[in-house]
Amino acid sequence: MTIYTRILQQIGSSILVSLPTDWVKKNTLSKGKAVTIETNIDNTISIYTNYQEEEIEIVFELDNEAGNQNDMKNSDDQIEFNEKIIKIILNKIFGAYLLGYKRINVHSKNQISFENSETIKKATRKLIGLEIVDENSFNISFQFLIDAKTLNIQKILGMMNSIIQGMFRETIHSLNGGFSSDLKNKIASRDDEIDRQYFLLVRIIRTAIMNKKLASNLNLTNIDMLDYRIAANYLETAGDLVAELVTYLSELREGRQIAMLIKKIGYSLEEMQHYSIEAFISTSRDKAFKVIENYEDFKNSISELKKNIASNHQKPIDESYSITLVNSISCLDKIAKCWIDITDLAKPTYILK
Repeated sequence: MTIYTRILQQIGSSILVSLPTDWVKKNTLSKGKAVTIETNIDNTISIYTNYQEEEIEIVFELDNEAGNQNDMKNSDDQIEFNEKIIKIILNKIFGAYLLGYKRINVHSKNQISFENSETIKKATRKLIGLEIVDENSFNISFQFLIDAKTLNIQKILGMMNSIIQGMFRETIHSLNGGFSSDLKNKIASRDDEIDRQYFLLVRIIRTAIMNKKLASNLNLTNIDMLDYRIAANYLETAGDLVAELVTYLSELREGRQIAMLIKKIGYSLEEMQHYSIEAFISTSRDKAFKVIENYEDFKNSISELKKNIASNHQKPIDESYSITLVNSISCLDKIAKCWIDITDLAKPTYILK
């Protein structure tokens, strides 16, 4: 970043300031061309040129990522080679999506097989707004069809939070013996939806960082974008932890007393989640205090659970059951820390520790 100092000039009633020559040349500006000047809430101004409205496009070659398939000695080598190629392409597509590219084209010198085409299309369904606009035997063209200016990252964060609330509530309430493979599949599917929303939110934020006009339209400051990016990451992590937790708790059906204690812990976590998101969105210290109060209840309930386990130590307990119980407690503790960390984004609470 280059810093320039300019002296204000006055002509008639207008105050003028000259633009840096290098910036003018880089943006191919000249006399008569228009730029947009916008005042920001932090008392700064932003100057935009029309290039920020242009679509950015990237092309990936499907064939050029590794050696020649004809050199493969057997079918297993070819399959492994092919899987490696597809993984590389998918990583590049996801990266381009998160970086804000509006058009992504996958090109191949040879015909794209049906299996590879379906693998790419299935994987990219996780990317909200990215749709196939053209496809033939040698190309698959994607385009982001949502106008970023119409999106609201607060609402996206709220949707992620709402899905996690439902996942966690059903998981805890199923401790009465209602666990089933159907529930596990539902939780896993909802976790995938959280990932989709998370990818969209990251894309919006990264695009807004590069395009200050979009950031202004979304009413986002640099601090807002940083905080929402971190908060979304904690929510995505919490979703993964709930999906992991359901697999552990489904194996604890026999311990009724332990199940009741875990449900009690779950109620504290539900309250923590509610108030942490409210505190973050409204930057409310009162709601942040509520999270800390519930965290104290959570820690007390965890201690009670550990004492209960210790008091029953004389009873024979299956080793795998013990490991599952320890993993469950670890998951619950990590989820609680996600809500504490989100709260700290709104109002740091270290003074209460």
